[in-house]
Amino acid sequence: MNLGDLTVYSVHHKRPQLQRILTSERPITPLNARLEADRSPSFTSTITDETVIRWQPQTPRSRSRSPGQQSSLETLRPREFEHLSASNEAALPRSPIFARFDEERIRSDGAEASGKESRMYEVDLDSNSNPPTPTDDTPYIRFAIDQLTRDEESRAIQRPGSHGSSDSYPVHRIIPDEGLGYYMSPEREREALALARKHRSSPREGLFKFNPTRPLSPNSNPPELDVPPRPFLHKRASDSEIFIPVDPPVDTPRYPDLRFLPMILRPASMITLSCLCLKMIATLLFCAIYSTYHNGLMDWFGGIYGGRYFLFNFLPQIFAACIFVYVQCVISAMARIMPYTLMATSDVEKRTNALFMGLFPQTMLWPRWEGPMSIDIANSFFWLSVFTIPLQSCLFSVVQINGVWRWTTVQGIAWTLVAVYILILVATVISALFFYRRVTGLMWDPRSLADIVALLPRSNCLWDYPGTDIMRNKTDIRHKLALRSDRLGYWRTPNRTQGIFYCVGEEGASTRRYTLEAGKLSEKKSGMGLNGDRTSDIEMAAELYNTNTRFRYIPWFLRDEFVVLWCVAGFIFLLALFIISFLPSTAIRKGFPPLLPVVASVGGWSPANFLYSFIPSFLGMLLYLFFQPLDIAFRKLQPWTSLGHSSGVTAEESLLLDYPAALPISCTLTAFGARHYRIALLSLLSFLFILIPVLAGGIFFPLTTPSMEIRMIPNLSAYYVILTLLILYLFGLGLIVPNRYQMHLPHDVSCLAEIFSFVYNSEILEDASFRAPKSKADLDTRLMAVKARGEVNRYAFGVLRGRDGRECLGVERLGRRGGEEVLVLVGNGRKRVSFL
Repeated sequence: MNLGDLTVYSVHHKRPQLQRILTSERPITPLNARLEADRSPSFTSTITDETVIRWQPQTPRSRSRSPGQQSSLETLRPREFEHLSASNEAALPRSPIFARFDEERIRSDGAEASGKESRMYEVDLDSNSNPPTPTDDTPYIRFAIDQLTRDEESRAIQRPGSHGSSDSYPVHRIIPDEGLGYYMSPEREREALALARKHRSSPREGLFKFNPTRPLSPNSNPPELDVPPRPFLHKRASDSEIFIPVDPPVDTPRYPDLRFLPMILRPASMITLSCLCLKMIATLLFCAIYSTYHNGLMDWFGGIYGGRYFLFNFLPQIFAACIFVYVQCVISAMARIMPYTLMATSDVEKRTNALFMGLFPQTMLWPRWEGPMSIDIANSFFWLSVFTIPLQSCLFSVVQINGVWRWTTVQGIAWTLVAVYILILVATVISALFFYRRVTGLMWDPRSLADIVALLPRSNCLWDYPGTDIMRNKTDIRHKLALRSDRLGYWRTPNRTQGIFYCVGEEGASTRRYTLEAGKLSEKKSGMGLNGDRTSDIEMAAELYNTNTRFRYIPWFLRDEFVVLWCVAGFIFLLALFIISFLPSTAIRKGFPPLLPVVASVGGWSPANFLYSFIPSFLGMLLYLFFQPLDIAFRKLQPWTSLGHSSGVTAEESLLLDYPAALPISCTLTAFGARHYRIALLSLLSFLFILIPVLAGGIFFPLTTPSMEIRMIPNLSAYYVILTLLILYLFGLGLIVPNRYQMHLPHDVSCLAEIFSFVYNSEILEDASFRAPKSKADLDTRLMAVKARGEVNRYAFGVLRGRDGRECLGVERLGRRGGEEVLVLVGNGRKRVSFL
């Protein structure tokens, strides 16, 4: 471009008029614009970091132009873009946009850039143009051209309904931009990209050689975008940097197969559960049919303390409890890997909600519906297992046949249980078929926080996470990341020298960029966090150092008022039970009147037997289910509680803890070994409390007393065991009272997006420990490796300076050479931990 041949008729120095010009004749799509931005040279500007647009109280000027102005605009508009200017007139703001700039700095910038003509657009100018004006207006022309490349971001400074009126803006409005650069907010960019994603599902590798977005049908018109097409984006991604999903060689040592399934979801385990259901169905059918044709099963004798009483009143619940616990473990494993499984699919819509799906088992007080339809159906059928133990407790009763009391099967209960176990069997088959030979996107079981962090070191999908670390809840994070559909699997870039790598990534987005600083390879700081202005930085910093933000969240049932409520209610209930049980006038050993008919019908149905078997067992099941969320919450938050220690903790005590994924007894043993005694006791009690519904269903039985009165007599052995379990229940509630403050976090950590928000900007993503581990054992070995001086890496959760140069809340490794301090907030104070 020869500036000497440029004719300038008129340029308003103080209030330049801005004209938008497209830079390409090909169809405009969000990703076309994105790639065009990467191929295009960029202008530099030395204007101040903020462009201040002053409030103008006067009426906006007319849009009509004088001949001189029109001539001036025609001079600044290249011929190749003339045919596009008319179509873009509609995108112009209703009122002129005013910008302030420093003339001296612009002149120095123009002189400095005079030798860099290769970075400017090649614009065909009229060869018959007049000689240049005596005054050197080159800097102003450069500024005007620079403004031509900007998007209609000025619209964002006017609120809807203003229509160019500035009456509602009696203050300076600040548009964050690195010196009149090419700013585009992530929200606006994601909106444009999301419209393109709706028309594709995952393009094949070959499509990415030219364009990362599958083109729309030539007969279909692209949807109207709220964001005008633009040739420049703030986050640049060239064709050589975009992420392309690939299928590596099958199951090679270098590229492990991404079909990992936890042991309990593999075919052998699911066949075992199916066999248990089939055996239970067969047993129920036998009891129901045999009892009908043989006048019951066997004679009654031995009373309520004999072996036959145990066989008919306790053993069915024990078998049902085994299947129920098995089902719970299956549901827990499905919840743990379902987000990753959906992120590994090629369907964009299925991946959209994966970041916000719960990773940890929830209460079974209601079914869990947040996955594919087939899994939702399976979870609904699995949930019916909650009723199996109470129903098994009233499966058998005693009926008098020909003057002989015989044990018989209650036909209605038996056939109901058959239907329930058939549905559980169907759920097992559905789940097994869903996961059979399915690509889950996993190399190993993601049981711990370290396993999740290992998915991020090469990720390109962390640009939208700044600010999520201090958000209040999942709803706010979902709003910020609403248009994300990240994928888990193997990737490559068009630059094949980079090889194939594994991570969570975004199709068609750029790779992370690195630079060499102080002899260390680190990520460039210009990628993340440049979208916020300085005012938001100050507000964010205030939030980061606010203890109310740091210790804001804890599950609602662990808040002080609810913890006190649980303990007080449990104590009152247990005290009342003891008074009623041992007060001479109401001693439980004497029994109590049934108040309902006791004699069983031909089918074995007895209202009294059902009431005093099903209801106690069901109440015991509720107690068991109520305690489980307490146990899971402590397991889930223990790694973060450990990371909140001011001196930091080792990876073995924090990042590698897998309590939520551990089986009941295994969790207890592991927690004892790690000296997390509260976790060990809570997990043990949570498992033992399954005995409450098992025993409660067989406590009471109708008997005739010597005074010929029918009373419900308890089995005192089982009753005393239940009282012991209830005392332990109250003890377990007392365990949750102390030392809960360090369990608080800014928000929950139940889904991937919430966990990513605390590690997206951490330097641990640059550590060799998380760099492409090939197995779980490899990752554990790296994290627990001892340094040359005999030290072990320690980690903490606090305020740190991240990879983008900004402060954030997150997990960081202590002892990083050349690093800055981490501020670990402890209680109502704060303690600074230095990197040594």
